[in-house]
Amino acid sequence: MENQQKLPPESPGAADSKETSSFMKFLNSSFGRFLLIGFITLLLLAPLVRVILLIEERKERAEEIKTEIRSEWGNNFHYSGIIMRIPFKKEQKNSYLFFSPETENSNLKVEVNTKKRGIYHFPVFQCGVSSSSVFTPVLNNPDLDLSRIQIGLLAYPDTRLSDIGKIMINGKPLEIEEETFSNTSSSKLFYSTAPFAIDKSTTQINVSMHYSVNGSGNITLQGHAKKNRFNMVSNWKNPSFSGNSLPDPDSFDVKKAGFTSSWNMLNITQNAKKGTFGPDHNITVHQASVDFLENVDHYQLNERTVKYAILVILLTFTIFYLIELIGKMLIHPIHYFMIGLSLILFYAILLSFSEQFGFAVSYLIASLSILTLLSWYAWSVLRSLKFALTVLVAISLLYCFLYVLVNLETYALIVGCIGLFMVLAAIMSFTRRLQV
Repeated sequence: MENQQKLPPESPGAADSKETSSFMKFLNSSFGRFLLIGFITLLLLAPLVRVILLIEERKERAEEIKTEIRSEWGNNFHYSGIIMRIPFKKEQKNSYLFFSPETENSNLKVEVNTKKRGIYHFPVFQCGVSSSSVFTPVLNNPDLDLSRIQIGLLAYPDTRLSDIGKIMINGKPLEIEEETFSNTSSSKLFYSTAPFAIDKSTTQINVSMHYSVNGSGNITLQGHAKKNRFNMVSNWKNPSFSGNSLPDPDSFDVKKAGFTSSWNMLNITQNAKKGTFGPDHNITVHQASVDFLENVDHYQLNERTVKYAILVILLTFTIFYLIELIGKMLIHPIHYFMIGLSLILFYAILLSFSEQFGFAVSYLIASLSILTLLSWYAWSVLRSLKFALTVLVAISLLYCFLYVLVNLETYALIVGCIGLFMVLAAIMSFTRRLQV
């Protein structure tokens, strides 16, 4: 019988070493590095979520400050126009008759300024109104008390009047002497003159007045007359129009100094000769609204920017991964993690500086800071000036593309798709000769 040579048993340490060697070989493979980069990206979600919550927290605080400023200065301004009120001689269920103008021409000059509180700021406006109206009432009702006629301004209770002058009635000035609700069932205040008398044969009353309103947000124009003409001049450069009556195309003009616009509103069904029992019955469907709000503030831009954070991280990791493949070198996982943290720090820097200096300047500061850091780190890790410059140029292009993308509103999707297509094509070109 032949002697059999017995091999010594393999030690446990050798088996572990072999398993470790196999695992490291897998991690160092192309597919293993791919999985490793994905795992590090998932780990970076935790600090990224914290940055997103921080943006929300700062935005909510800014909204609280804006609410305080608006409550102190003034809110939306709803233009309701001038109206004439005539009481009945006898006490009735509806004790007043209200007449709307036949024509009303109003000129509004809106000066927009910024109110600041700490690091927060918010646009507010002061609207000066000059209006002239013509009333053509039929006063043949014997129950009307023509000795106690009042003409005044209708306004919502939250309207913040800063100044109100005399009302000129047929060339005679009368002071505003009363602030009351127009009647018991109305939700509108009535800033009216002292009672005065007219003859029942009067067929036309000319009225003009000047007043100023403090407000913020938007101005809503609502024409109660049969024929309404509104002219608006403002130093605001980014007006937003809404409502069912838009400015006349020929009148609208936006310049560096602001904008001008005009509206013509015709209410065919409005009978200026016949009164109604309440001013709320005169509400017309024709109205226009002009918003004096910032279209995109720095918090919205920060939110838009951070939405692309995962994309920026993955593309940056891809740049380093391609450098690994081209340079036939390995980058430690800790290096990838540090690179990812620096990319997330970009959003924190951007948020903190944008509250002080605006978005554009802050984006430049944050991007230059992170680009400098990543370029230095790439040179320290890769020990190659060529690869460090590659990182600098590639990430610079990435941040430039991101800035253009977050500032676009209408074309953001199409520009983003074109950019991603070009990036994907470049990556596919670099990786087309990879071997399994």
